[in-house]
Amino acid sequence: MQTSSKVSGVVPMPVPTPSPADATRAPATGHPFDRGYDPALFQQSVEKACAQLTRHLSDSLQGKGKVLVQESIEEIARQLDFDRVVAEGGADLEKLVAVLLRNSNRLHHPSYIGHQVAVPMAGAAVADLINGATNNSMPVYEMGPAGSAVERKLIDWALSKIGWQAEGSGVMTHGGSMSNLTCLLAARAAALPEAWEKGVPPGCAILVPESSHYSNARAAAIMGLGTDGAIRIPVDAEYRVRIEDLERTYEGAVRAGKRVLAVVANVCATATGSYDDLRAIGRFCREKGVWLHADGAHGASVAVTEKYRHFLDGIELADSMTWDTHKMMATSALCGMALFRHRSAMLKTFSQEATYIFNSFEKPGEDISVNTLECTKSMLSLKLFFNLAIVGEKGLGSLVETLYDRTREFHRLISNRPGFSCLCAPDSNILCFRYGEDSALQDRIRQRLVLEGDCYITRATIHGKSYLRLSVMNPYTEERHVVALCERVEALARQATA
Repeated sequence: MQTSSKVSGVVPMPVPTPSPADATRAPATGHPFDRGYDPALFQQSVEKACAQLTRHLSDSLQGKGKVLVQESIEEIARQLDFDRVVAEGGADLEKLVAVLLRNSNRLHHPSYIGHQVAVPMAGAAVADLINGATNNSMPVYEMGPAGSAVERKLIDWALSKIGWQAEGSGVMTHGGSMSNLTCLLAARAAALPEAWEKGVPPGCAILVPESSHYSNARAAAIMGLGTDGAIRIPVDAEYRVRIEDLERTYEGAVRAGKRVLAVVANVCATATGSYDDLRAIGRFCREKGVWLHADGAHGASVAVTEKYRHFLDGIELADSMTWDTHKMMATSALCGMALFRHRSAMLKTFSQEATYIFNSFEKPGEDISVNTLECTKSMLSLKLFFNLAIVGEKGLGSLVETLYDRTREFHRLISNRPGFSCLCAPDSNILCFRYGEDSALQDRIRQRLVLEGDCYITRATIHGKSYLRLSVMNPYTEERHVVALCERVEALARQATA
């Protein structure tokens, strides 16, 4: 990392001070694009959009209206007057915002219990506005000093939460898929230092739980291992890896002539929210000299809690970890982190020659993009930083604990309701349940719920059976909302079997 207290030999250029009359005046060049750069139009548009968004969020948080309205592509385009405004411009942005909000999934609604997408806090939204207006893409420090500085400090903060601050490092990425790939590429570099230049020899593989997020198997293909190079570890009924199954899978791969580069552990499984035993898996990997990657895209946020951080027991035995804050830390998408226990391992991941952008000149900060697949990258760090700046570590820790606690309450409620059953007691804020035993019935119920739009849930196929699935992402989802959901499920089941 290149640092200095100042850049020597630089004489600041004088900066002209604009007059008050110029404060909201666009440069007048006579070109049709001038309107797009008009500060007055920006201010007017932001103020009107902010008022609309505030009403939208307030109504959503109070449970007013539907969670989801799904019109056809053609109908939404008609409402937007799409063809005309694209061809001619001059649109009333207030009207466009109204159409977009009317046709958007309302994550702030308490009956949104759907996909693993955060209900964003105000700080993240403000960060998105700053990012959109300034567009500091930060491939190198000089292209985004503020964003780069915040990212560096947030990575250090995240490392401290998992005990890797002494020798670790990391980068922020646009999501868990990118982080998983980055970490597994580091595993490849550690095991095969010549792979970047000479390619991957035949017979290399990674071991992934059969419940693992698909991005890990996709990473294997991108890494040159082929999809066959992602060897599946069997999981138990609750989608956890049992150490004896890991041992059998590893030994089977070795007997087949495979060289295992890495093992992936779920922290936690996407479908069920179940955490793998990091300590047992970590000990096995240490014994075999294999890289352990903890896919904590969803579940790593327990690091900021007291009540649930025990799910990360054994993380000191891992070599890398993915952590998405746009799942449990209330940031808007996308905002992920690829973390490494040893900075030296991260630095060996990529190698590139691009003197037009990367150089060794003295600078007061660090060029982040040399350590990630992404060159152009938005100021992801501001989303998490602004949330922390508003509610602090304890605020975000309380959010995670609330969501996990509520899910345990909902598990008791649903399990005790006649006709309902749950796959397992939840580790996290994900809960799989069924009404009756007919898989086709679960799918019909879920499809009908989504079309009605009064609540929003997802589904999962677990060991060949369909389950309805709650991801409790909204801290304002209460027992009454889940009771209403159960009552509607019962009614739809009666209709389907009448």
